[in-house]
Order: sequence, then structure tokens, then C-alpha cells
Amino acid sequence: MKGNSKKISRVQRIVSGAAIVLAAIGISTAAHAEYVTGESPFAGAPLQSLVNGMGGTSINSTQFVWGSSLSVNALSLPSAGKVSIKLDDIAWPEALQSLTLLVTDLNGIWQRLDGPGSLLVDVSGPTQLFAAAFARSANGSIGLYNLTASFAAAAPVPLPAAAWLLVSGLAGLAGLRRKQAAVPLNA
Repeated sequence: MKGNSKKISRVQRIVSGAAIVLAAIGISTAAHAEYVTGESPFAGAPLQSLVNGMGGTSINSTQFVWGSSLSVNALSLPSAGKVSIKLDDIAWPEALQSLTLLVTDLNGIWQRLDGPGSLLVDVSGPTQLFAAAFARSANGSIGLYNLTASFAAAAPVPLPAAAWLLVSGLAGLAGLRRKQAAVPLNA
């Protein structure tokens, strides 16, 4: 009996160790989300489940804060470009005690802004960003803040002037050759 109990406990340890490793691999993005929610009163909730509404290419949100607040907005970006994000403490009727913004795609982009201000985030291709705003009002008071974000797609790379000249010159030569081929030869 003693030998069997050791085998079972060893097997249980191996299985539980493997489960921990698989869980760590499977929830690597959830670990990033824990950082976001760890600073808020909603600790433990996945970031995606806290998103307010559908993700678009812009945000214009004014939030009422009494005590502490977490607001998560999604941005669905169709291509490469820049996202301009601005966070303002409206200070009505009083200024907020703290105001923090975290912008993430849960993988590589992590930008944080403490207090009112603005961020410019470069996006290399189609992606989904999350803008999580944490606010805390002074004890027993009320506050407001405004979060705006807008996406500007990257402009297409213009063709240099030399390339345009080359293309127009080749078109001219092709036109001249056709004209010469159309002229009949008189003997």
C-alpha cells in the first residue's frame, strides 16, 4: 500500500505541474490583463469583459466618477497608422484625486499616462487596442473626466518625381513607336 500511495502522489504532482505550465502558456495575454485590472477595484476580471460597447476607430467618452472607476474602451483599427489619445480631468465640481490611462493591445503595445495629458500610439497594422482609464475622486466628492481618441491611417507612400518622369517618358516612346509603325512606306 505504501508504494501505491507514493506513486499516486508522484503522478498527482506531475499532473498538477503540467497543468500549471499549460495554464501559464495559455493565459499569457490574461497575465497582461491582470496588470490592468490589478490597479482597479475590479481586480481579477479579464480586460476584454470590461469593454464598454463596440470597438470603433474613435472614442469620445465623458465619465462620471464617485469613489473609484474603471472604464475600458476598445479601438478596432483596420490598418497601420497613428492613434492620438487625450485624457482630460474636467475638474467639475472638483478635480479628481488620481487619473491614469493604460493603452494596450495585450501583446506588445503598453503605454501609460498618469494624470491628464495625451499619447500618440504608432500601430503597424490591423489590430485591436484597449484604453483603460482608472479614476478616483477625493473622499465623498464627485468628478468628471473626458477620454478622446482618433485614428489616422498611414498615408500611402508617394511615388518619387523621377519615377513619374520615367513612366511618362516610356509612354511617350511607346506612342512614337506606334505612330511610326502606322505610317506606310512608299517605294
